Amino acid sequence: MRGYKKWLIAVAALAMMIVLVVLRSIWAPHYYITQYADDTGIQAMFYTIESDRGDLIVIDGGNAGNADYVRSVIEEKGGHVDAWFLTHPHPDHIGAFNILWDEIQDKIDVIYASDIDYAAYYSKAQEWDDIASYDTFLNYMSESDKLVYLHTGDKLKVCGLRFKILHSYEGFVDETSNDICNNGSLMMRVTNQKESMLFCADIGVGMSEKIISQFPEDIKCDYIQMGHHGNGGLSEAFYRLAAPRVAFFDAPEWLMNPEEGNSYTTLANRQLMESLGAEIYYYATAPNRIELN
Repeated sequence: MRGYKKWLIAVAALAMMIVLVVLRSIWAPHYYITQYADDTGIQAMFYTIESDRGDLIVIDGGNAGNADYVRSVIEEKGGHVDAWFLTHPHPDHIGAFNILWDEIQDKIDVIYASDIDYAAYYSKAQEWDDIASYDTFLNYMSESDKLVYLHTGDKLKVCGLRFKILHSYEGFVDETSNDICNNGSLMMRVTNQKESMLFCADIGVGMSEKIISQFPEDIKCDYIQMGHHGNGGLSEAFYRLAAPRVAFFDAPEWLMNPEEGNSYTTLANRQLMESLGAEIYYYATAPNRIELN
């Protein structure tokens, strides 16, 4: 009799575990990641991550000329931003945020950014850099308590999703690169229950080996946002390790299918990702949406 009771208890416990797993799968929120084109017609970066329970995360936002579009997307999704990630302070990533800040700052809970050293950035500024955009951002943030800087190796949970920072600005960037802003971008691995997406921002090829050596187990992903819009960006070895099912190029038609004789590498990177079996998304079909399971 005693053995029979133990058997019943074991069966009941197993049944309860199965019920909990089923209920969790039913009640767990669904998350959707959307890539948007930029109203200016040039390369930029603007994504949202939302859930069916009303969570909203914004990543970058694009150029200043994209501000109206960003505003409309946020309003359409309820008007409240749980977290806004700014990968780096170039105008095609932070411009719209700067325009909208005065208007919507009270609707944003927290802002995450890479802690790019101003003096290093200023001393090495390239022709494509726009220090004024960073000046504007830092001026706004000096009067706000919502900014949180992220560093390599940081882990955080936002709206039920797990974020791991595989790269941010640090001394290594300054020591090895003259492209401080791009190479100081945040690289974020966003993970739900089964799937993950890698956001590579504008990190260049020179950072690839270091990231691979530090986080070899975190590069494989289901979805990837291509480094530097797919033009240049990370190494072939990095992308082969990632081997995603979908590759997002933050690029308009002229960059995805450039005229013969130019120096853009988007076509080569597109062919590489296609050879790895990845479906290609870019501005021609935006907004492009996937569910992160």
